[in-house]
Parts: sequence; C-alpha cells; structure tokens
Amino acid sequence: MNNPCLSQSVVALPLLNVQYSQKETDRIKPIMPRRDKQQDNAPHFGKLNGVEIILDYGSTRSEAKRLRDCVGVLNLSSRGRICLLGEDRHRFLNGQVTNDVARLEEGAGCYTLITNRKGILQGDASIYRLPEEILLDLEPGTAKPLIARFQKFIVADDVEIVDAAPHFGMLSIQGPLSNQLLKALDVDLARQLQNLHDVVRKTILVVGECYFAKHPRTGSDGYDVFVPREFLEKLQARLLDSALPIGGGPCGWSSLETLRIEAGIPRHPIDTTPAILAPELGREEQTISYSKGCYIGQEVINRIRSVGKINRRLVGVALDFVAGNLSGINGALLNTEQKAIGFLTSAAYSDAVNQTIGLAFVKRGFWEPGTSLHLKTESESSRYKATVSKLPFAV
Repeated sequence: MNNPCLSQSVVALPLLNVQYSQKETDRIKPIMPRRDKQQDNAPHFGKLNGVEIILDYGSTRSEAKRLRDCVGVLNLSSRGRICLLGEDRHRFLNGQVTNDVARLEEGAGCYTLITNRKGILQGDASIYRLPEEILLDLEPGTAKPLIARFQKFIVADDVEIVDAAPHFGMLSIQGPLSNQLLKALDVDLARQLQNLHDVVRKTILVVGECYFAKHPRTGSDGYDVFVPREFLEKLQARLLDSALPIGGGPCGWSSLETLRIEAGIPRHPIDTTPAILAPELGREEQTISYSKGCYIGQEVINRIRSVGKINRRLVGVALDFVAGNLSGINGALLNTEQKAIGFLTSAAYSDAVNQTIGLAFVKRGFWEPGTSLHLKTESESSRYKATVSKLPFAV
C-alpha cells in the first residue's frame, strides 16, 4: 500500500489542514507567566514511561488546589497522539479496541480499552472521529508499541498510521472555571460539546485552527486542545494570561495525578497492571461494547459477562500513611489478618480529604466500602491501616 504520509519528508495531516517538516518533537515547553505577571517557581521535569514530563512548578499541593477550585493550564504534549487514515480506518480500529468506534458520528469520541486475545489490558485511548481521520490520545510512551501492534494486524486494509505528536502539541484546561477561561479566548464550548469526548474545530486569533475536545481529567470540567506545534507557545501564553486574573495558572503532572486519584479515574499502565482483565476496572459502560462485532479479546470478555461475576475489582482505599514519602508504596500488598487479598496501584496525599488515598485491586468479598485491610510496603516493617472507600473520594 502506498503510504505517502510516512515515506515523504513533508507530512500532510487533514487534522490541521497544514504541512510541517518531519522532525523530532522538541523538549516540552513549560508554561510560564510573562515577567510582568505572577511568577511560579521553575518547572521540575521528570520521566514517565521513558518520556519527559513536567512534574510541577514548585508546589504540587497548591497546583492541586488550583485544579480543584479554579482552573489549571497543563502542557500534556508528552502524551502520545496517532492518527489513522484510509477508507478502512473505522472498521480496522473497531476490531482492535473494546468500545464501538464504528457507531461514532463525526465530531464524537469515546474512551476505550485495548486488550490481548485473553482479555488482559494492554492499553487505553481516547478516540476522536474527525472528518478525514481518527485521532487517538494515548498515555506517554505508549504510542510506539501501539503503532507496532496495529501494523502487525494490517493485512489488506486501506489504513495508514501516522505518529502525529511531532506535528501538533497538546494543552489541557482543567477545573471548574475551564469554560470561563475559554470564553476569554472568545471560545464558548459549553453548548457545542455536550458529551464526553465530543470534539470541534475552532479558529483562534493569531494561533489558527485547533481542535478542542471535552475531556475532564479530574472529575470536574475540562478540555484538551490539539494545536499546531509552531503555535503551541503562543496559545500557552494566551491561556495563562487569561487564567491568572481568575486565580488560575500553570499546573504539572503530579497535581493532575492527585486529582484523578481523588476522582477514582484509573490510568494506564499504573492501574491497568499486567494480568488485569478489562471488566475488572469497573468501567464497562464507558469502555466496553457488548453489541458490536468481533475484536481482539472479545471472546474472553463476553464469557466473563455471561458468567456474571469477576473475582476482583478496582476500588478506592483510604490509608493511614503519612503524607510525604510515597515512594515504593505502589504495588504494595493489601492483607487481612490471614492472607493477601489485593494490591495498591496508585497513591497520593489529598488535601481535599486530609489523607493519603489510593486505588487498588481487591478480591471479591472485600470491596465493600468500610472494609478494613492492612497495607505493608517492602521498605517498611510496620503495617498501615487501609479502609476501602467509595469512589470518587472528592467531588
């Protein structure tokens, strides 16, 4: 199959209706106020799945409060973005993921899981149906493995897969004042984007055409913005200039993690650890279609449904664990007095509930709120009390 998008030095993406030279993605640009504006501390960088991310701008706790009470602006260009083109793109992708992509109308989207033939989770994605392509938003460091998987299953399909991250970046606006911030840019999305993962193209003065997607990542309001790389910094600056007067500002990955745990939102691959089956996430209505055609892993997933039960599930846990050093706590076993019945996957200290909280998988019979368990880390000889909690922790 002829593949001009990947074989030429200039790539044309219908998503942006522009052309860019093929080149490696630059280092993520931190979102910084102008010198005459309120100054946050210098950004702290880290790596996630081998990809550089902005951890924070000096205070995870203050940024978490900003996201919880007001609005935060994040540069999430570290996330993966791939596009599927070609006449068979909808049918092909529908056979690769758990949700029903074929039913999506233009401008709509969904969240989906990706499993192997045994129904074990191997990834997730937010999917957006655009006029000439399908856009997948992925966790950092997961684009290349997913592209390799897709390429493996393309036989005679008219499908092209393009790594879109070098060509456009990704900003995210999260928090209860998200719509107010967008109105400052003369963008009113509240009426246009009614459903989760709806997407629309908008032209922003000086910046040009961008795609806005409804994607609340913290349990509150929120939007992701896909913007041409050459205009990324301009849009960052405009968003920050509009955010500061209403109490908003830049935020990093760590504060986003705190709020998504508060909201009880699992994240790949930290919560979708190896051997976890798709129904065990407890998000079947949002992620799995039982009425569409065949896809990889369907047989096992449908069999679980027909049996009518799962042996473990994702729950929230409140931990009697001091705030501060949470290193090594992920993966720690949860026990009763007699045996191990689960394990912790994510943890963070939450000022909203004044406690260390986490997400965990526990066996059937132990996932009711109020169930008392014990947590023991590898680095600590003492045990900590863990109480199964209703999700979300904080609203």
